Amino acid sequence: MLPYRVGIRGFCLLVFAWVAFGCVDNFSADIQIVNPPVIQSVEAEGTGHIIRVGVFNTEVGFAGYRLFTGATADEAQNAPLNSGSDCGPLAVIPNISVEYIIEVKPGITGVDSSLGGFRLCAIDASLTAGQFVALRSLIFQNLTSLGVSISSNAAQVP
Repeated sequence: MLPYRVGIRGFCLLVFAWVAFGCVDNFSADIQIVNPPVIQSVEAEGTGHIIRVGVFNTEVGFAGYRLFTGATADEAQNAPLNSGSDCGPLAVIPNISVEYIIEVKPGITGVDSSLGGFRLCAIDASLTAGQFVALRSLIFQNLTSLGVSISSNAAQVP
């Protein structure tokens, strides 16, 4: 505990020490990590499919999701990072713990909110039965490039 009378010189020294040594661990130049989604299920709906996911993305610069497909789970999870299909604009921000829905349908440009549920975004793509899907979260690394999360789990299209 500090004595009652420290003096201005002691106070300045204390503030300098706190700023110089106490704030060191509050800054990082590392690239921000973004949480990956967790696929809960893939279901047929209308002319395409929906992917039910568990996500929680409150990161600054969060930009959406990218869908990857493959003949095996390993192919979908390890596809080249720029080979997937990105979500359209986000309809909601995934910041509460509920089940969200990503629509995957050919020709779709936005979510159909009349179908209910927490619909995040739409992906213009066609999925086929037996194919595997995986998702990655996207985050702005700077003004011109996107970073990606590690892959989600993979799920097979019914």
